[in-house]
Amino acid sequence: MTTKSARSAHALWALPSDLFRGALIIGAATVIVVRIATLALVGPGTATSRTLIVTTIEDVLYGLGVVALVALAAFALARTVLRPVLRERRAPDSARDITLRTRFLVATTGASFATAGVLLDVLVDFERTSDAVLAGYLLTAAALVGFAATIGWFVGDDTARGIESVSARLRELASRGSAESTVPLLAADEIGELAAAAMEIERRLRSQETTAAAAGERERIARELHDGVAKSVSVLALEAATIAGHAPETLRPELARVERLARLLSEELRAIVTDVRSRDGDEPFEQSMRRVAGRHPHIDLEIQGDLERIGPLARFEIMRMVEEGLRNAERHAGATEIVARIALIDGHVRLEVADNGRGIDDVPLERLADEGRYGLIGIRERAELLRGTLTVERRPQGGTVVRVAFPLTGP
Repeated sequence: MTTKSARSAHALWALPSDLFRGALIIGAATVIVVRIATLALVGPGTATSRTLIVTTIEDVLYGLGVVALVALAAFALARTVLRPVLRERRAPDSARDITLRTRFLVATTGASFATAGVLLDVLVDFERTSDAVLAGYLLTAAALVGFAATIGWFVGDDTARGIESVSARLRELASRGSAESTVPLLAADEIGELAAAAMEIERRLRSQETTAAAAGERERIARELHDGVAKSVSVLALEAATIAGHAPETLRPELARVERLARLLSEELRAIVTDVRSRDGDEPFEQSMRRVAGRHPHIDLEIQGDLERIGPLARFEIMRMVEEGLRNAERHAGATEIVARIALIDGHVRLEVADNGRGIDDVPLERLADEGRYGLIGIRERAELLRGTLTVERRPQGGTVVRVAFPLTGP
């Protein structure tokens, strides 16, 4: 069988089960044939009919038990020998090993058969034992075999059900099935280890799916901003400049203001698109902040605390607030030195952008909107979204400091 099976992978996969079935059938048939031949050779008067019956039962029980165990050993040996050869090969769909339930049942039944046969031979004197006692021994042996078979079936069924449950969930994961359930932790043994490994696989798959979905959404938003809004704003700036060239003198300052606002908005949109598209979901937040600060000259970025504790929404808002603060310091304050600080202190995130520029007058933010300066208003709105506050102060040594503080447990 081994020589024949070596010709194909399918036959190699089927070989252990074929050996088991062959050994079981041939062995059982041999036991029965040998016993019949033995009975035929026994001369008259050698033993009583009762003794022949009991010894036949004893020999058949013992023989069938040994055959079952040998068949199971052949299966296990073949699996052990062939495992290195088949490890890199996929099992054919038609290849089926004998089930775990069958293996446990055969192991326990075979052991009980052999044990019953040995005990009958050792403990019972067939010639001197009465029929009633002998019948009791036989019934006890039958009960032992039945009990062992039942235990084997239950143990095999419990093991098989646990593995089937984990395998079914893994197949669902492989086919991208429902993500509402999880791999069941069924036991604290090898099956439990299998389930724990499957849960780890499931956790990683869900994490990867979430990351991929977030990356896809970022790409979609960036594409919409770039192909739609950003281009429209650029066209608006060009149209304003064109109209200003033909407009009356009194309207040109207003059109110039519209053009300037449109160009500033276009630059901000391009910065947002760059952030959304270039940010890797696994990029550390500190690295993202240093990348944002690196776009501006004369910037000193100071970081205190573990920024990875900050949530995803807060990260994006922080990047936009710092970006806007740096842009304001460069465009409106005429600053040559700018320091941006991000710190985690006492469960709060604290942002600060300080510059050595002209400083800002103590005016309501709404008046800045009338002048077309919406940067601080945007920072305040983002701070309120994070349940935080914005303060703007003139520095005694000159310049402005913009501070934002919000709780770490925010969005």
